[in-house]
Amino acid sequence: MSYVIYSIKGGVGKTTLSVQISQMLEYTYVTNDPHSSAHNLLPEEKGFLVSKDEYEEIPYDDNVVYDFGGFIDPRINDIIKQSNKVLIPTLTSIVDLQATLATLKDVIEINKNIIILINRAKNNNKANELKDYLEEEIKKEYKGVKIPIIFVRESSVLEDSLFDCEYVENKAGNNRFKRHIYRNAIEDLNNIKNILKD
Repeated sequence: MSYVIYSIKGGVGKTTLSVQISQMLEYTYVTNDPHSSAHNLLPEEKGFLVSKDEYEEIPYDDNVVYDFGGFIDPRINDIIKQSNKVLIPTLTSIVDLQATLATLKDVIEINKNIIILINRAKNNNKANELKDYLEEEIKKEYKGVKIPIIFVRESSVLEDSLFDCEYVENKAGNNRFKRHIYRNAIEDLNNIKNILKD
């Protein structure tokens, strides 16, 4: 199994989620974003950058989480096509919503196995309204296509995880206090893990 985390918009948490999911699954992390430093913080055999200067194409492999930056790169289409699922992170602003629908339009033509992640969800009402709106738009535009939409709650633990790229559940270990502080992040990542298995 391999997965793509992708949005045409930057700043929606692609790298944070990609690193956490790759660490959670014990998969290799691959990015095409030359501005990301996450690949350097992971063990040498577990983090890779496929920059345009070095690679004419991006090799597809099993047990990889691909983190594709918010810019045009024609090399990603083959990877999206072959991947088991494509995760599209979004935030709750109208700009992010429009970018999510535009990303969905691009991706659904080549891979219908899509999950939308409403990332950094703060206000349940606003997040639920956004989910309802997305479900309506998907139903209207893509009849018969089921796209799960799940929440990843706002968490400083997840944001801070990019400093060392360690999986938050491993970081919490058996420390009851840490597990309490990290509980939302751990629950949300486990929820993603369960949906990836479906």
